Amino acid sequence: MARPHIEFIHAFDMPWTKGLYGGARNDVEHKLLSYDSENSEASVLVRYPAGWTRGEAEYLSADEEIYVLDGAIEINGRRYTRSAYAYFPAGHVRRTASSSGGAVALTFFSGEPRGAKGNPPAGLYDERRFIAWKSLFEEGWDADYSGVNSPEIAASGSRKKLLRTDPKTKDQTWLMGILPSYREKKVESHPVVQECYIIDGELPGNYGLMLPGAYFWRPPEILHGPFGSKTGSIVLSRTKGGALTVDYYDLDEPHRFEPVHRPVVPPEFRMYAQAKRPRPRY
Repeated sequence: MARPHIEFIHAFDMPWTKGLYGGARNDVEHKLLSYDSENSEASVLVRYPAGWTRGEAEYLSADEEIYVLDGAIEINGRRYTRSAYAYFPAGHVRRTASSSGGAVALTFFSGEPRGAKGNPPAGLYDERRFIAWKSLFEEGWDADYSGVNSPEIAASGSRKKLLRTDPKTKDQTWLMGILPSYREKKVESHPVVQECYIIDGELPGNYGLMLPGAYFWRPPEILHGPFGSKTGSIVLSRTKGGALTVDYYDLDEPHRFEPVHRPVVPPEFRMYAQAKRPRPRY
């Protein structure tokens, strides 16, 4: 079945499982955030142990999109440290891959992540879709949300960094930097899937209070919001089905910084969807 509506779970409550789904890379661990059984696409956290290395060149028959949450990974001589991003299309050859100190990466696969040796078959690899490296910490933030149609949050002064617009599907990945005390004034929906992972800060909305490590997969045309943030927040957001567009609706009730906790999750995720409070700072 296609991925169900998951809004929201906290990844830090989930256990680590050896290997990747489908039986690949048995030398890592993963947390499966969402999965599509029809095409084996999935969103996962991958934990690489200290000293991890791949001894031979290989490629995947699926796309692999990564955002490093902790530690560092080195691929083809490039070092991806915390908050670094890359997109490796299917067929991209990894001549070398390692992690000397270990790492955790938020990872999105377009299919079962099985590796193959040698060179990919003709036509598999599309170099236009390869993104070698971007980072949360580099320049490139914009206030007008150029390339991502989200006018209300753009008008608030929050910042966005567009990481990817796929040349074939127009699917997008971007970072949002939401200002403290921001409050939306509208409810909204999108004609495409929206998927988010909270990198930092708090993001209360109509499903409850999301903290760092919160994740959701929202199918098209689901009404949501209003959102806001007392502290400010950094969010990694993705679409599937094309670029983001927004339809706005008048509020039924105002935004609350301390919302009622009412997540929508499949039964198997209920244990990971319990209400959480921010951790004390002292």
